[in-house]
Amino acid sequence: MRETNVILDFVQYVKPIVSLEEYKKLKKYIHHGRYSIYHHSLHIAYICFKKHRNDKNINLDSLIKAALLHDFFLYDWHKKNNRNALHGFTHPKEALLNAKKYFKINKMEENIILSHMWPLTLFSFPKTKEAWIICFYDKMGTLYEVIKKRKRNG
Repeated sequence: MRETNVILDFVQYVKPIVSLEEYKKLKKYIHHGRYSIYHHSLHIAYICFKKHRNDKNINLDSLIKAALLHDFFLYDWHKKNNRNALHGFTHPKEALLNAKKYFKINKMEENIILSHMWPLTLFSFPKTKEAWIICFYDKMGTLYEVIKKRKRNG
């Protein structure tokens, strides 16, 4: 029952973003392993919500919003072309531009999105606890998704 309540609360947080048609397009782009960008972002947002929903020192609204939008780019980064050659370095800016196009983004959310690839994006440093949380869980979630795919294929 308790897990059900967490999920229901989480749905209320993510509904305004995941119901946007442009955001739903992320389902068609594979990100890590067999996970789409949509599912990866939802996974990171859920982990953040579950671990930090009762933390009074966290801006939960900004944490979850940025978790959902940190990879809001609308292209397949696996395809080899000039645009995607530096994907790891450039996609945070692309995600931020898309996020700003559809949502009101505050300074904290902007920093979270831009710095989630740190230290790869050396000059976009995480400035808040929320930014460090996303930076950490994004890396752990990616590792999980890639390993899970390898185990399945292995």
